Formats: sequence, C-alpha cells, structure tokens
Amino acid sequence: MTINTSSSQDGPCLLCGIDDRDVQEALDFLAELPTRLPELALVYGPRLAAVMGLIWAVAAVVRYLLGWLRHADLTPQARLIDISSPPRSDPEGAVVLWRQLVGLLRPAWKRAFTGQPHLVWEYHGSDAGVRIRLWVPGTIPAGIVEKAIQAAWPGATTTTSPAASPLPVETEVAGGRLVLAAPEHFPLKTDHDHDPVRSLLEAMGGLREGEHAVVQILARPTTGRRLRHAYQAAAHLRGGGSRHHLGRVFDEILPLPTSTRDHHRTGDLARDFPERAEQIRTILAKAGQPRYTVAIRYAVATSRQPISSTPTNDHKAETESPDLARRWLRGHAHTLAGVFALFTGGHQYLRRARLWRARRAIGSRRLDSGYLLSVSELAALAHLPWDIDAPGITRAG
Repeated sequence: MTINTSSSQDGPCLLCGIDDRDVQEALDFLAELPTRLPELALVYGPRLAAVMGLIWAVAAVVRYLLGWLRHADLTPQARLIDISSPPRSDPEGAVVLWRQLVGLLRPAWKRAFTGQPHLVWEYHGSDAGVRIRLWVPGTIPAGIVEKAIQAAWPGATTTTSPAASPLPVETEVAGGRLVLAAPEHFPLKTDHDHDPVRSLLEAMGGLREGEHAVVQILARPTTGRRLRHAYQAAAHLRGGGSRHHLGRVFDEILPLPTSTRDHHRTGDLARDFPERAEQIRTILAKAGQPRYTVAIRYAVATSRQPISSTPTNDHKAETESPDLARRWLRGHAHTLAGVFALFTGGHQYLRRARLWRARRAIGSRRLDSGYLLSVSELAALAHLPWDIDAPGITRAG
C-alpha cells in the first residue's frame, strides 16, 4: 500500500513526509518514557527550573510595575475625609456604607486597563485623641463618599482635606500587617455583644506628644472568577472531591478507599460529618454577600526618647534610650495587633505578619493584593464606635 503524497482537490495530505520508521521511533520513545523520566529530570530539570524561575521573576516585576503605575494614577488629588461620629451610631450603618460603596466597581474592560480603585479606612491616634478617616483616591469624587457616610450614619459630619501621610517624617516606626490564618472562604467573627472598636480606641489612648498609632483597613470591591473559589470549596467539603482540576484527575487515576469513593459519588459527606455541614454553612453565608479585597496594616511611631524608670546617670540613659524606644514601639504595636483577636471565629482568625518598610507602606496606602472579606466582616472591622462614651473620639455637634 502506498501513500499518495501529492495534493488533491480535497486539501493537502496530512500524512505527507511521515513513514513507518518515524512512527516506530515515536512509539519506542513513548514506551521508554516512564523508565527514562529520572534521567530526563536530572538532565533537563535544572534548566527547566531556571527558566520557570526567570519567568516567575519577570512576571513579578511586571506585576509590581503595573501596580505602581495604577497607584500613581490614584494618588494625585487624593483626599482624606475626617468623620465626626454622631452621639449614637447605628451598628448596621457600616454594612449600609460598604454595601453602597460596592457601586464604585468599574466595568470589566476598564478594570483590565486601569485597575479598580480602593479606599482606606483609617484609625489615627495621637496626643489629641483618635480620628477616624477615609482615604479616597483622586479618581473617585469625594462627594459620593461623603453622601454615603451621611446616609449610613445620620448626624455624622465630614471634613475633606488633601491627603497626607499619617506618620511624621522624623519618627521611629514599628508596624506589621494582619493576614487570614485559614483559607479566605472561612469568615471572621462578626457578631459581637460589645463594640470591638472600643478596645482599639483604648489601645490608642494615652499617647503623648510626638507619639502616633495608625491602623489602616484597605478595601477594594471585587468581582469575577476569584469569588467562585468559595463555592468550589463548599462543593469539595460536601462531596469529598478535589477543588482543583489537577486534583480531580488524580482522584480518577489513583485508587481511593471505598467509603471515600462512595461519599464522593453520592455527595453525603456533609450529612455524615456534622462539622463539615457547619463549615459549608459558614462558607456559603460569606459567599452570598458582596466581597472586598482587604489588607490590614498597623504602625506605631514616636519622636520621643522614653526615659528609664530606674535611676541612671546621664551617660547610661543616653546609651539606653534607643533600646527603650524600640521596646516601647514593639510593645505598643503588639497591643494594637492583639485587639484583633476579638474577631477570631470558629475556623478563622487574623495572625500577624511582617510589614516591610512600614513607614513607606503606611504612607503610600497602596493596595496590591489581599484576601477576601464579606461586607459584614469589613463592617465589623471598619465602623464608627457604637458606644456613646467611646474614649478619645471627636463627636459631631
């Protein structure tokens, strides 16, 4: 039998140039591939790892530059809205505010080119008390946000001014950030008998001249494919299958225990394991709300030199004062971070992480990446104090 290698009216021949020897060599290579994998890994593995590392580094640099350019578009004409709390603030007002601000979400084509602007809810403590402010980028009209605040808390007053860094330049700074300890589809605790912000205000109280404390909650409304991960996690807990496509392939290839295979087929893991049913309920409750990409940062700064309580001569006090300042900063920073233990839920809590270049990060208010929080979680973190006698807060007339 011969293969016609000439073109015909039906189109070019797909087997042109292929003979039996080429086919046999390909089959032999595929047959020997499992036994040659270790050898190929030793020969080509380091090269492949170097190429993948280079691609990852280039992608990281491009992502950083893109984020820097997008933030540079937000910084000009950015404003700070100082919020004076009314005598009584509705605990549900923050939910109203953050639900309304979801409307700032840009169309998909615009987000792809210029990104989605974010807002920064800020608690700033000093010797003058605690101020609650909202940083608004220059691309968002401040009037829209002011009206949303007044609609959420009737009686609140706002004062808008050009944005400035919350920390003075000539100060020593210590800070950190708070990240979710469990996967982001598990919610934080949002039902509190007492106002959790009161503990934060207490931690910021008693500051002297030259001392500052800042807590920033950066939030950006989010939509798209990332929101579907929560439903995939719930389906995984309900049926026992893997969340990712590669995991599903391995589920089909590798042998599973009979009970796990039956649960995966019938989808009754949640019924047989009550703790999974509770996890699914909390995941779906969070997934049913609008969500924000959130980052939390905190910092303490001082231009004072703390004085040792023990009597020392001038030379010894002069040599020990930098160490005392650092210990004071670390202690107050840990106090601020410890307040957020109040938001620990059944499956989720916030843990501390390092914040590189704390002064620069706090001053820039830049949000590159974060974790997903629902509107109710964000409202529990960023709201006006409920208590009428909350300490150190500027009240509206």
